Amino acid sequence: MKRTAIILAGFLGFVLMLSGCETMGENTKRGAVGGGLVGSIAGGVIGHQSGHGIEGAAIGAGVGALSGGLIGDSIDAKERKAAAATATTGEKLGISDVISLSKAGLSDQAISDKIGATGSVYLLSVEEIELLRKEGVSSSVVNYMLSTAKK
Repeated sequence: MKRTAIILAGFLGFVLMLSGCETMGENTKRGAVGGGLVGSIAGGVIGHQSGHGIEGAAIGAGVGALSGGLIGDSIDAKERKAAAATATTGEKLGISDVISLSKAGLSDQAISDKIGATGSVYLLSVEEIELLRKEGVSSSVVNYMLSTAKK
């Protein structure tokens, strides 16, 4: 009976973490799901060593989901802070700014949103496109930058 209660509590905790709320950022959701999956596998393997694989998986899922969610929330907070800073200055983003945002780990969507919010327009040369790609800016962001010249 105790074993079933532990399993049920772990499973319900995991489901609650995954469901989140509407204000939960995408990185937080992805972190919770990924952490829960990795945690359940690791907990199951470790728990199996002592004959408590299911309990270990349940506990690992909860701990992993919580840890992953906290890491994802940290990334979401960083993106919100950077977005707020750009939105308040209203300055157009240069190519070096886009590279910096990409290297800082902001998502493609966050970078594209910043470009749009500042009204930045790019007439990129072949060399600039190559530089952006060499510096790790995704094709999605480069394509969005190219699309601003058509607006």
